[in-house]
Amino acid sequence: MNEEARMTCKSLFRIITLWTALALCQSASAAGEGHIHSVQEKYDVNFFADGTYSSVIDYTWRAVDLQGAATLGQQYLVYDVSRQEIEVLDAETIPASGDPIKVPKSDIKVQDGVLGGVSYPEQKLLQITFSKLNAGDAIRLRYRFVQKLPDLPGGTSRIYYFYRDIIRDEVAVTLRYPPSLALNVAHNDLTVVDDSIVDAQRQLRLKFSSTDTVLPEPVSINSWQQTPYIMMSTYTDWKAIADAYQQGAAKKAIVTPEVQALANEITKGVSSQREQARLLYDWVRKNIRYVASYVGNGGWVPNDTATILRTHYGDCKDHSTLLEALLEARGIPASQVLIYSDTENYLLPPVASLWFNHAINYLPTLGLFLDSTDSQMPFGILPESDSDKPVLVTKNFAVVTRTPIATVDNFKMNRRVHIKFAMDGSAVRTSEIDGYGRAAAEVRSFIEDIGPGQEQDWVKKTMADSGLDGEGSLTVVKSAREDVLGFQYVEKIRNYVNQPEAGVLAFAPGVTGPISLGKILRRYTQPVRTADAKCDAFAVNDIVDIEMPEAMQVLYLPKEISMREGPIFFEARYERIGNVYRLTRHWGSSSSKSWCSAQEYLALRPVMNKIDKALGARLVFVMKEEGAAASTNAAPPSVSTGGATAAAHN
Repeated sequence: MNEEARMTCKSLFRIITLWTALALCQSASAAGEGHIHSVQEKYDVNFFADGTYSSVIDYTWRAVDLQGAATLGQQYLVYDVSRQEIEVLDAETIPASGDPIKVPKSDIKVQDGVLGGVSYPEQKLLQITFSKLNAGDAIRLRYRFVQKLPDLPGGTSRIYYFYRDIIRDEVAVTLRYPPSLALNVAHNDLTVVDDSIVDAQRQLRLKFSSTDTVLPEPVSINSWQQTPYIMMSTYTDWKAIADAYQQGAAKKAIVTPEVQALANEITKGVSSQREQARLLYDWVRKNIRYVASYVGNGGWVPNDTATILRTHYGDCKDHSTLLEALLEARGIPASQVLIYSDTENYLLPPVASLWFNHAINYLPTLGLFLDSTDSQMPFGILPESDSDKPVLVTKNFAVVTRTPIATVDNFKMNRRVHIKFAMDGSAVRTSEIDGYGRAAAEVRSFIEDIGPGQEQDWVKKTMADSGLDGEGSLTVVKSAREDVLGFQYVEKIRNYVNQPEAGVLAFAPGVTGPISLGKILRRYTQPVRTADAKCDAFAVNDIVDIEMPEAMQVLYLPKEISMREGPIFFEARYERIGNVYRLTRHWGSSSSKSWCSAQEYLALRPVMNKIDKALGARLVFVMKEEGAAASTNAAPPSVSTGGATAAAHN
């Protein structure tokens, strides 16, 4: 399953009660005033003793420009009819001059069961269209939301974020609940204006306003900590949520005769529990297609194994339910796991809430987390979006734990490159690249994205996009290890250097490989930072050979360099072996966590910028006088394999 499908599963696994135009169109934000201005927002929220709640939300947003008007023109409310209700109380366009224009009932429409092309039988999408909306005009929407049933047994939770991507003149939140209700409340950057007992109800009133927009810093991590919010939850702690989820999930993962027979068939002749677990995991990830289809009891309860096996599809909860049952059938203890799967959030909020958006599995006796929704991920390796995350292991929950982090061993690539340069400026470049662990999954996705039989088309396009004239080939290099996969990319380039009499040559492969080094280096371009940043582990091992003709003289070869700062390491050595000039390079990060603080980021930035420069090192050459005449008759070089053997799989 591709990443887009997995993200669909995650985002819609989470209980969603409101999607505004801002959530659907990020172009609403901009530096300065932005495209939209919030004139007023009111949130009146009532929690009840049975764990349900209702709210009346009233907001007026003004379009600063035409882009803002286009964004505000349609507002969307999403709800689950099995446990929620929504009623539009008022909707109108407010012209910059003139009387308000009521939205007619014909412009308030309900769409059943489908959102973004995915089927959700219990979901409804309410669309409100505002007419005659121009720059300077405003919209007002007031609606009531009712949570009829708790999302999970024993309680519910609600979070409102007030992102700084628009100016907000006046935000008012009023929260009411019985004093006997143990409601946990946390808020950030909101001012409490009243905390009292009114009509036998606890009443908490808060306000917030802003005078400028603040765009998030690039690759910000845990940005919710810097976002104004109010979080409300009736769950006492994370154990209450784990137990509530397990209450609905346990009965779906029962080992039935059908499950037992299938587990026996898949693991026939295998005695090792680890190998049995691998076979069962592989079967689920390869045979159960992902389809987000919510039926019956809704988004927090999986289907039973009979339904999943009959249809051979399911969402993330269904995947984890079936895999749990198959593992238990072979005597391998397993549990489902609640996780927030993304590459931004690595900390839990201050109150226990329905924060999670994904379900995976944990095997306690083997110490393994598995995500069978990712069809590319080898056994024992988690995708980046699942790594180093706080999670709830729901069966026999004890404490919040964390998934394993990426390391220099399971997110690594080895690159062996041989460039045979000719006097006429042509070259043959052979790049052999192996990915390990998560990087192997990236190689597999890369190959599948190209498609069978499409390798030559990919080669032609890649070379053309790089301005290279020639032809080449792309070949998959398989390994006996499932967590290792590589490829060989050969380029026969007629215009590698346009003026071969003198120039520079880079120690560079034909393609970067499965680890996006440019993306990593671009993280460290900011001289000032206030938010946490992405700083996870990776490793790159390079051997690059440039074979020069006898008639070429190398005037400059880069010097050896070694750098280390905290978890960052970099070593590069250059040497001459006959007519071959070799770079041996080892660099990466041994970080023990997926993110670093703003202070840690600023400490690492100088060395990463030095590494960025060091990666661009080149040799300088000139053609000897006696070779200049012969260069016009030089034949194109043949493919060299002696200096481009595959990197050892260890």
